[in-house]
Amino acid sequence: MAIGDKKFWYLQNHELFNQLSDDAVSGLCIISRYKEAERGEHIFFTEDTADRIFILKKGAVKIVRTDREGNEVVKDLLGKHDLFGHLPTSMRDGFSSEHAVALSDDVSICTFMRSDFEQVLAQNPEVALRLNSHMGEKLRALEQRYDSLVFKDVRSRLLEFLERYCQLFVDDRTADGAVPNHLRQEDIAHLIGCSRQTVAELIGDLDREGRLMYGRKQIRLSTPGK
Repeated sequence: MAIGDKKFWYLQNHELFNQLSDDAVSGLCIISRYKEAERGEHIFFTEDTADRIFILKKGAVKIVRTDREGNEVVKDLLGKHDLFGHLPTSMRDGFSSEHAVALSDDVSICTFMRSDFEQVLAQNPEVALRLNSHMGEKLRALEQRYDSLVFKDVRSRLLEFLERYCQLFVDDRTADGAVPNHLRQEDIAHLIGCSRQTVAELIGDLDREGRLMYGRKQIRLSTPGK
């Protein structure tokens, strides 16, 4: 499939735009860029990246910061239909600004200049309403993560994270319920606010309880009683 056809198909089937006419989607194709990335690929476009909106159509990415020695700190995981942006590359306080890295093997992204995307919202109220709903869901998810960090113990935070992670890769789930493992234990520790050693110990406990199968390539989380 040609890039132009892929761009049209992905935008037409994205939850933000799937009520638009073919002509309207064709207009989006003109003002957007399309990129495919493989696992481990850093997602950059051009020097104007800081003024762009990225829409993830397929796959999963991690949002990371990297220090001067090249060490990564994972800040968030995003799945299909998520939006992200403002990913400049300048160094600040010893760290680079945030950038995205493809987590899954097949990542597809469309990107818009911020001003063009604002024009799309102004001309298409239904898109603006759906975006508002999407951002509301993201805000509620962030509030839940904050509450977990404040009020829940590390074991509970780990289980919540693993449930979210498995849902992120639900399309890649095997017959026995396993999903690909694309994260280090250190990454998980950063995301749930604890040490890598604590994550390793809890993974061992959950494995002995039969709640979790955690391997280098796959993760399978079992529901209690099953």
